[in-house]
Amino acid sequence: MKQQKWANFIEELGESKYEELNEKHLKSIVKLPKEKMTFLELQHYLSNDFQVLFNEDSTRSKWHQKDQYLLIWCVVKLVEKRNIQYNESLQKGVFEYLSSFLGLSADFLLEKWMSLLKQSLKEMPWKQEEDEIMIELRKQYPNKGWTYIAKEFNRKTKNIRYQKQIRERYNNVINPNINKKPFTHQEKQLIMLKAYQLKKNWAGISKLMPGRTDNKIKNCYNSIVKKIAKKIHFDKANPKQEQLILEYIQQYNTYEPDELANQIDLDQKNQSLIKVEHVNENSNTSNNQHNISPFIPSLQPLPIIYGHYYQNLYQPQYIGYPIYFFKKAETRQL
Repeated sequence: MKQQKWANFIEELGESKYEELNEKHLKSIVKLPKEKMTFLELQHYLSNDFQVLFNEDSTRSKWHQKDQYLLIWCVVKLVEKRNIQYNESLQKGVFEYLSSFLGLSADFLLEKWMSLLKQSLKEMPWKQEEDEIMIELRKQYPNKGWTYIAKEFNRKTKNIRYQKQIRERYNNVINPNINKKPFTHQEKQLIMLKAYQLKKNWAGISKLMPGRTDNKIKNCYNSIVKKIAKKIHFDKANPKQEQLILEYIQQYNTYEPDELANQIDLDQKNQSLIKVEHVNENSNTSNNQHNISPFIPSLQPLPIIYGHYYQNLYQPQYIGYPIYFFKKAETRQL
């Protein structure tokens, strides 16, 4: 059955099956794997390795580069042949059709295709219709994961969206439980405290603040730290200085830039005064000691074994008056 479906697909493609993919155009749509195959190599891979590795008894979950290229090739050829837009591939039954000869579920193929797409929220603005569908799905399936919600969402809309896009759109923008009011003073204090204690775990902090999203909390934190860094001439991009700002906030119990800067400046001045006084006290003591203490050279004892030598070397030869005094006295007597 699979072989017949594949043969029908190849027949539908005609001579276009030998044409190479337009990689320059595709690079803006999907992430092309480095490993590529010609049509004959691809057909051989499908009939042998792919079918063996993805049979009904297989537990293989890893998606290799050849698997990626096979899926991309099939989607691109079918979309071009039937003149379908890529964002319409789900509604036009592309993945159901590919499932018939690849032997994998349409949902699995859709998930793999979505993981290869190069789309962003900016390229595809959200429509009100999409938001309404997402809200309805979240109400209908409150206990389902976002993988399931994403599949159902893509079935009902005309655009293919990533699971991550759908989750972030709902959690950060359209969730009816979101508190969109400005952060209160108490909330800001809690954010700065928990950012220090939980090491900026935004998801963990959002659980402590019902109605506040992790994205909004992160933005609030960055805004506060940026203002403080500017005030005290720090670089927010420097992780060590950012950590020091958090420590200052905990130490002085304030996140207000002006108040924090004044406290830091005051402490630094006090510390400087203490150091100067300490140095002056040491200096006075040292000078007094030098003024009242006589200079006493340090003399090392002479070793006994060299006593005679040192005695001859250092001890004076005459003790008392010099010898010439006695010689003069003798002369005078004579």
